[in-house]
Amino acid sequence: MKDTLLRQIYEQTLSGAYDQNTVASLSETLQVPKNKITFALQQLFQEGRLIKAEGKPVRFLSRAALENQYNLSISDTKIGNLELWLAGLAKEPADFEKLVGYDGSLASLVEQCKATISYPPNGLPLMLTGETGTGKSLIARLTYEYASRQGLLKPDARFVSVNCSEYANNPELLTANLFGYVKGAFTGAEQTTPGLIELADGGVLFLDEVHNLKGECQEKLFQFMDQSIYHRMGDNKTWHTSHVRLIFATTEDPEKVLLKTLQRRIPMNITVPNLSKRGTYEKVQMIHSIFKTEQQRLNVRIKISSTVFRLLVSYPFPENIGGLKSTIQSSCVQALFQINDSGEMEITAKNLPSALSKNISVASLNKLEEPSWIYIDELLDLDHSAGNDLAFYQEIIESLENPDTFFAVWKAESSWLIQHLSGENSALCEQRLYESVRHVCAGYHMELSSKDLETLQKALGSFLRQSRLLHFLQSQNPLQIEKLTLQMKKQKFRYYSMASEIDCMLGRAFDYKLNDLHRLVLALLLSGLEKQQSIPKRMGVILAHGLSTASSVSVCVNQLLDEYVFDAIDMPLSISQEQCIRELNDYLKKMDGIEELFLLVDLGSLEDVWKGLNIRNVNVGIINSLNLKMALSIGEGLKRGQPMEEIFETAKNTCTVSYHIERNREKQKLIICSCASGLGVAEKLKTVILDSLPPDSSIHVLTYDYNSLLLKGIEDLAFAEYQVICVVGTLNPNIDRLPFVALDDLILQESTNSLDLYLKSYMDPCALAIFKKNIVKNFSLSNIMNALTILNPTKLLEHVANAIDRLQTLIDCQLTNNTCFGLYVHVSCLIERLVMNRGIENYKQIEHFQTRQKQFIDAVCESFQDVEAFYGVHIPVEEIGYMFDYVKNDKNFQKCV
Repeated sequence: MKDTLLRQIYEQTLSGAYDQNTVASLSETLQVPKNKITFALQQLFQEGRLIKAEGKPVRFLSRAALENQYNLSISDTKIGNLELWLAGLAKEPADFEKLVGYDGSLASLVEQCKATISYPPNGLPLMLTGETGTGKSLIARLTYEYASRQGLLKPDARFVSVNCSEYANNPELLTANLFGYVKGAFTGAEQTTPGLIELADGGVLFLDEVHNLKGECQEKLFQFMDQSIYHRMGDNKTWHTSHVRLIFATTEDPEKVLLKTLQRRIPMNITVPNLSKRGTYEKVQMIHSIFKTEQQRLNVRIKISSTVFRLLVSYPFPENIGGLKSTIQSSCVQALFQINDSGEMEITAKNLPSALSKNISVASLNKLEEPSWIYIDELLDLDHSAGNDLAFYQEIIESLENPDTFFAVWKAESSWLIQHLSGENSALCEQRLYESVRHVCAGYHMELSSKDLETLQKALGSFLRQSRLLHFLQSQNPLQIEKLTLQMKKQKFRYYSMASEIDCMLGRAFDYKLNDLHRLVLALLLSGLEKQQSIPKRMGVILAHGLSTASSVSVCVNQLLDEYVFDAIDMPLSISQEQCIRELNDYLKKMDGIEELFLLVDLGSLEDVWKGLNIRNVNVGIINSLNLKMALSIGEGLKRGQPMEEIFETAKNTCTVSYHIERNREKQKLIICSCASGLGVAEKLKTVILDSLPPDSSIHVLTYDYNSLLLKGIEDLAFAEYQVICVVGTLNPNIDRLPFVALDDLILQESTNSLDLYLKSYMDPCALAIFKKNIVKNFSLSNIMNALTILNPTKLLEHVANAIDRLQTLIDCQLTNNTCFGLYVHVSCLIERLVMNRGIENYKQIEHFQTRQKQFIDAVCESFQDVEAFYGVHIPVEEIGYMFDYVKNDKNFQKCV
């Protein structure tokens, strides 16, 4: 009945008959009592298949129907105003919203593309690097669509794409197509033809596989990038102009295949990650999107077997998204004549290419039982035909309602899980996973058969397949799962520790992280394999007060020794010693078979603990001192098999207490560089500040992670070792009693928070003036280095800075740092232009300027005599006019006039 009800709601949702999806209407249509309809609707809603529209009456919508209709993933479970909500769904996704992962793994990439294409006045050249099939061409087109939607391009601006690999054997033809050619330029050039650069004027030109460009073409291209002018092939006299935004793409390392001169003109290089780094959920979204396109093309509903789904998710496609797409299209071709009586295309593992299908056994491919199907329309639903799985997880969570029966349910469910997994195909069969799981289990003295290890592998594969379901249940039952986790740590510490270690191994090897419910179910499975456990003859137990004191020490020692030596029992601070002993006795009942017990306790009388133990035929050693060094010493003795007396004597002799008092010393002075955008920017900022400090300065400069600074504040070790003067960066961490200097304040030095305000206590006025001047000069240098192409920026800036200092003396005015910063960059670029004979020859109202500002012109001419002589250039009056435009708005200059 539930499937019939779901199909009825699906069809009525597709047709827009939302008012028919109420309890009363559905009861009347299906001729089923209202109480049964209500119960079934609630089940479907909890499984995530339905969306509830609040109101009177309540209406239910099919999630799969809406996702299929609007071609998007919907996370909402309850909605208020249905009409407004549907209007929001109807909005077409724009530019980057069409990209799977635009708000996930590709979020940073998308922001970089937006910033680069938006950079005034005509964007910056952008290089996309990445393996074949990662989506570079799509990202380039979406970048164009974004620029168009933002009004950065004219309405008729074009996106022109060219694949340079098509011209690998004919580079002259590529040059002709890019820049155009005149009639007679080469054989067959019967008429003058514009090039792609001209066609893309005002728009975007995308050069794919740019590593195929020959050196000559690269040289002509970077000349165009510098000046936006070019010659057509066959005409070296006529200059043509085009203002186009350039996007490049390559599968190679640009450092190895492009000329250095071209590389320098492409400031933004973005790496597009391959499919294996995009995450499981994004891969599922791609599978859904590709199948959806084929479904619409073939006009048939498609469903795939759960085996096909697992193989598509787990297979490492060498061709990335392109390989995934071709595999899905190939499977649809193979299954074209496998349409069932209901008009549905059924895709099984037999329809997959051999590269994928060889990962499962022949017996599995030919088995007669009914496969588990997943409809493409429902692929993004929380439940992939997993009603049994859902019931299993819910029963585990609900078992907490009755603590007395909890472990009975736990044991029963572990048996079901093992049986359930034994019939599954493993989609996660890599040898390194097998060996890693074996290693973890061996460290905990649990010897597992190959069959048991395979069951663990299948469990991890099942977690991958049911990832959304488990995350959904986690979000719906946070308090119950937290309580369950505490219960598990207390009663089944060994298994939970094993599950946590396997989780860490998964993170390192496969970039996959388990959530709390994942770990609990994995611990459940491990406890179900207890029959295989080999309990050691000698065991250590740490008993300590605190939420996780014992657990923390035991986990640390076990990891250091690479062997499970200590169990842990955490006790609340308020618990009595009698209760502690009772808890310890309950634990020891489960450890039948041990011959020697090493017990480490933090508080209490050894005699009281020993007398309270209800254990026979076991040698018990107790020590009432607990620290990491003590636990490690005893653990090492256990691992080496030393006698109990020798272990305790060694621990007693080596774990003596020592102390040292460090008298107060003057702390070194420190400036912290910390930027929200990452350590890369902070490192550059550190270099600028260090280069600007006087040579004899004793001030240290260190970089620091911004998030760590937010988290630790003045409690961090750096504040204990240094006297921190201030933090310099892009975003204020808002730490009490710690000054902050923003990056723009540091450069402009117009705010009361300028760095010199805090440095005046550590520098004399002369040193402080040198520092302030160096800051502006060094920040200018970093800008100039990106702008100059032929002159040495360091040497040039030194000449320019001296000239501007002389100019300020002659006009008797100390210009602001903002003006000096602008003049450094402008004049440095001016000198290079003059060296290359590209000076500006006009200036508005030049005669009026020469008459009114003769004193300023003379001061510039005198100040820049050495610069002109060194570089063999002459600064024309027109260029001096543009320098005056920088100076005239300076607030200090206006006061001097």
